[in-house]
Amino acid sequence: MFNDQYCYQTSKKIRQVFDYKRRNGQYIGSFAPYGYLKDPKDKHQLIVDPDAAEIVKLIYDLCLQGMARRAMVYYLNDHGIPSPTTYRREKGLPASSTSDNPLWGDKIVTLILTNPIYTGDLVQGRRRVKSYKVHQIEQVPEEEWVRVSDTHEAIIDRETFEKVQALLKRDTRTAPRKKELHLFSGFLRCADCGKSVTRSQSGQSYRYLCSTYKNRSRTACTMHAIKHERLEAAVLFAVRQQVHLAVSYSEIISRINSAPVKKSQSFRLDDLIAAKERELAKVTRYKQSLYQDWKDGEITQQDYRDMKADYERQAASLSDILTRLTAERAELANGVDNEHPALVAFMKYQNIETLNREILIELVDHIKVYENGNISVKFKFSDELRRIAEYIEINTTQNPAVAG
Repeated sequence: MFNDQYCYQTSKKIRQVFDYKRRNGQYIGSFAPYGYLKDPKDKHQLIVDPDAAEIVKLIYDLCLQGMARRAMVYYLNDHGIPSPTTYRREKGLPASSTSDNPLWGDKIVTLILTNPIYTGDLVQGRRRVKSYKVHQIEQVPEEEWVRVSDTHEAIIDRETFEKVQALLKRDTRTAPRKKELHLFSGFLRCADCGKSVTRSQSGQSYRYLCSTYKNRSRTACTMHAIKHERLEAAVLFAVRQQVHLAVSYSEIISRINSAPVKKSQSFRLDDLIAAKERELAKVTRYKQSLYQDWKDGEITQQDYRDMKADYERQAASLSDILTRLTAERAELANGVDNEHPALVAFMKYQNIETLNREILIELVDHIKVYENGNISVKFKFSDELRRIAEYIEINTTQNPAVAG
């Protein structure tokens, strides 16, 4: 019993020490991640390994260019680039794997593409030993991970990292023997059933069909067919229109911000906030009266619990909405700069001639294809652009000099 207690206390203290180091931004891994080295002056600090860092950048570039992960593996192996394990051994560094396999694989490429450590942040404590008695490795829930920002030099900027994460979340499978993802892979949805729209080849031409109709049941949905050339032209037109809108917004904002007086009051937001506050007050009153109804025998205890939980959910939802609306009103009151990220994202494509996956990843959330061959493009930054449009409307109403 005493030995068991001693082991338990020792294990607990070791875990506390590791947790303290993690929260102080100290790297506690046995081996530095590929692309980094442990600083000889401080083993808990990471420094960039220039040679390996270039390969990390190459992998991210290949992903943004539309190359599938399996194709990346072939590319790295075909070009004779040493795998991380081989690289460490050649450099005389401690290797984290005992495998003799000198080749790259899907797993290591995926780990590199999803590890936030390359942005300069430490995310540790993602796995742990179950207990001092059971030496099994278990996954830790994401909300319990220890995150510390800007602890070391970044290899990949945050914008690129987020683009890649957004891309990896999409359905980006490739056809057999194909190495590159097609332009719209992961972006197309059926406007009716909501499932993906997939590409089919007919001779030398390509068209897109609803995956439900194509692969599951021709009675569950319709074709929603559209030719590649028409789809690409329509999306390019939509992007150009959005770019033109961003340029127009930027010019108007410059005139607004140079004017001597700026208005900022949004009656729409004021009315919305007031309505939600009244709704929250009503829900709160109902919730408060429930207890007395139960005590008076008007409702059962189970009804009381169910209704109380429902009112609490409504109140929490309304509180979240109020927080968002209040923040939106404050942002509007502070004004909008013509260097707003939503404007900059579109304006840098003013001379766009053709589409590529990087443009789609940065600007487009998804594209819906309708049965008649029409499409609708859901752009990113749509909420931000709506707020910018409202800011412009508020400040150009009854102000011809600015509006002109």
